[in-house]
Amino acid sequence: MNSKTTQIGKVKLDYIHYPGSDLYTDGDVELDILGMVSEYAPSEYPEIIEQSRDWSYLYHLSHLRHNIVEWLPIDKSHKVLEIGSGCGAVTGMLAEKAGEVVCVDLSETRSKINAHRHKECDNITIHLGNFGDIEPDLPNDFDFILFIGVFEYCGLYITSDNPANPHAPYVEMLRIVKSHLKDDGHLAIAIENRFGLKYWAGCTEDHLGTYFSGLEDYPDGGHARTFTRGQLGKMLAAAGINDYHFYYPYPDYKFMTTIFSDERLPMKGELYNNTRNFDRHRMELFNERKVFDSIISEGQFPMFSNAYFVYTGKDTNTAYLRYSNDRAPEYRVRTQITKDKKVLKTPLTSEAEAHVKRMLESYQVLLKAYENTNIAINKCQFASDDKSVEFEYIEGRTLAEKMDECLKNSDFTLFQGLIDQFVAAIPCRSIQLYNHDLIFSNMLLDSKNNGKWTLIDYEWMLEKEAKASKEAKASKETKAFMEADASMEISAKEMAYRALYCYLLEDDSRKTINPDLFYDKWGITPTDIEVYRENERKFQDVAAGERMSIAEMRVSFGVMSVDPKILIDSYISKAPARHVQVFFDYGKGFSEAESIHLTEAYQNENNVLVDITIPQNIHSLRLDPADMACAVLVHDFRWNGAEVPLCKEYIKSNGKRIMDGYYLFMTADPNFYLPINNLNNQTENRLQMRLEVVILPAAGKQNPIAKLKSRLRS
Repeated sequence: MNSKTTQIGKVKLDYIHYPGSDLYTDGDVELDILGMVSEYAPSEYPEIIEQSRDWSYLYHLSHLRHNIVEWLPIDKSHKVLEIGSGCGAVTGMLAEKAGEVVCVDLSETRSKINAHRHKECDNITIHLGNFGDIEPDLPNDFDFILFIGVFEYCGLYITSDNPANPHAPYVEMLRIVKSHLKDDGHLAIAIENRFGLKYWAGCTEDHLGTYFSGLEDYPDGGHARTFTRGQLGKMLAAAGINDYHFYYPYPDYKFMTTIFSDERLPMKGELYNNTRNFDRHRMELFNERKVFDSIISEGQFPMFSNAYFVYTGKDTNTAYLRYSNDRAPEYRVRTQITKDKKVLKTPLTSEAEAHVKRMLESYQVLLKAYENTNIAINKCQFASDDKSVEFEYIEGRTLAEKMDECLKNSDFTLFQGLIDQFVAAIPCRSIQLYNHDLIFSNMLLDSKNNGKWTLIDYEWMLEKEAKASKEAKASKETKAFMEADASMEISAKEMAYRALYCYLLEDDSRKTINPDLFYDKWGITPTDIEVYRENERKFQDVAAGERMSIAEMRVSFGVMSVDPKILIDSYISKAPARHVQVFFDYGKGFSEAESIHLTEAYQNENNVLVDITIPQNIHSLRLDPADMACAVLVHDFRWNGAEVPLCKEYIKSNGKRIMDGYYLFMTADPNFYLPINNLNNQTENRLQMRLEVVILPAAGKQNPIAKLKSRLRS
């Protein structure tokens, strides 16, 4: 190892092309993170993230960042190149899966953070410096090359022969990295969609922090560029890459919980987790869930997905993924639907293996409990890897969807009938079955099971009868679940309560239903409800473990989602009505762009003094004396020092002229129109007006006309 290479633990760092200083940094917070990872173990990161209440710690250190690459078909025979590895958000997962991981990054600080947190990995090499300098030394035998949140910066570091084409640097980068892949290798790009719905709804652009800049095609510039699906496809084709596949990470690629594909696009009601702004405040211009539902109905989801994951070469066998790893380690699970129609649940930690195996046990118990009923149980068996369990893939609508249809059609009779049928199907021995998954959204209708309803998910279920015999040989995780569950006996009516509770919680539009009607019918008392809610809290605490959920962290970070309609209403109610604005017409009419606000025109509550120099070449003037209905008395009007008669030849308005100089405006946008051509127009002109403005009062208060008349007489 020469003087330009070093090691941190087992991780090798190559400084051969390092320019001597970091070209990219988030500031002092990176030094703080470096100090932290040098001192603390990865198992302590979750608590540190919570205590920091800082986006940078969450973004760089959360294990949830792994989701975007965990599912890729990488194994120990593969060699991976990670371009822009940063603080190692996904490097550790790549090192766990691959035989060799080669990283490239501009920053020494970030590379040291990466190395310290993965110092036990002997298969990581980090090259420090600009990719353009390092690239000629890279081999051409990579199985995977990854851009995770990096491709948007290629325009900064790559030059092309066509500077007039803003996409040329990105095409050139694709050509370059393609040359470093094996013939059967894969390129993977995770990037925000420039047309992502969250930006239309009021999130700021991720890289610039400005509103709507990506939608407007970056009018103010900036270093990063994101792209639409169409633009990415054209760039890939221009680089000679024609075998590519789009996936759709949701809510985005950074903290992906679900990934969709063209073979399994989202269904209505699925995209409800949209408030994920951890770093900045945002607006909420509309209900994203409802707009997503409209987009899905029109078949336009690929255009408006918040992010893309582009995968080149032979496609994966994954149609859909959902990660449930925002939980205690013993309950972290991945649900996968394959393109050959298998449903797999896989433990994401060794601690979660017992939890997955319990699903097979639950299947046998439920088969017995629901025999001779109208409920079928989705078949479950061990998968070929002997670690996952495989469920049968069944198509059909959920009971929740059917109930929504009833609400939309105002068919409350059928709505009640469906719930009654659901409750009647709960077996009488349900007090011995702790089935937290027996809810409307887990019940499929119109399946192939001869019209039966099918329970498709039963992850959270234990049988009371089996506890005693299992406790002796249960794993630590299983015992913990049993102990926590022991105080949560679920009766048939509590299962009915929880199904309705979850249904109402999932969508605000369902809150038109009065649950008390059902509680009375089921004999559920207010005391029962208190007990049920406490049981639900205990259950959620068991699942979440000691750490905050990602949603709770967002709240603790103090970022807000603000409804601008509320702000506008508040502003209008508090905005001063006494505001003067002057518009200039240069021959194209009046516009906000060609106007000025006279913030000090009001001398007191009623008296206005306008004294301004008028620009050359204007055709006419408009003067707005207030922002509400009002009565106005023009005391004096002077043009270049000369008095102007207060008659309609020189003063026009959108109000009612009571007499010369005396106007009543019944509009919230009162204005005077001053035709300049009727005046002595010089190269430079001075306008002086003295007005008395009385804002129209609420009903029952003094008449403004009478008030002005008394002023006039005096």
